[in-house]
Amino acid sequence: MLQAHGLGYTAIIVRSLRDSIDFYQRLGLTTIYVEPNRDDPESFCALMYCGGNDSFIMLVGPAEGARVAIAEAQPGVGSMQYLSLNVSRETMTKMWDEMSRAGVAGSEEIVRGYERLVFLEDPNGVLITLTAWSTEPPAGMPRALVLARAAALREQDGSQYVEDSHIQQAIAALIRDSRPGTPRPPSNN
Repeated sequence: MLQAHGLGYTAIIVRSLRDSIDFYQRLGLTTIYVEPNRDDPESFCALMYCGGNDSFIMLVGPAEGARVAIAEAQPGVGSMQYLSLNVSRETMTKMWDEMSRAGVAGSEEIVRGYERLVFLEDPNGVLITLTAWSTEPPAGMPRALVLARAAALREQDGSQYVEDSHIQQAIAALIRDSRPGTPRPPSNN
């Protein structure tokens, strides 16, 4: 039986990415990163951190002055594009046999940056994404912290997307920074 670690994120199609980011920031969410949408080159994705146990939402919206092609199809603006369930990398590699025995059909594994995805459809037509990271953070290391550091590394090297190499570098830096006696940069406060 597939064992999910929890919800990954809900992807919401939005009319205006800027307005939606502003709205969710006013609700207390933090923008982790904004990058081009790998499925729709006319749109962008913004990963927003909700707090708690690494809870996120993904906003999918158009570039300024553009329309989101994905929103022209059903379900459209204001609806959920898909629901992501976090699974371990180990579960992702073992699940094909279990899914076929359970009569569940899914896409082939899709590699997108730091994520490995399998798309399924529930009986109501809701798109479900099983999501595993290529490089898992160590136990107890919050994914939000890893993603924030990886997004900063992505910006430093001018990459368009957060990739697995950014995740690996972020994890290594967070481990190094957590060691006792590690020199810290001066605070601006």
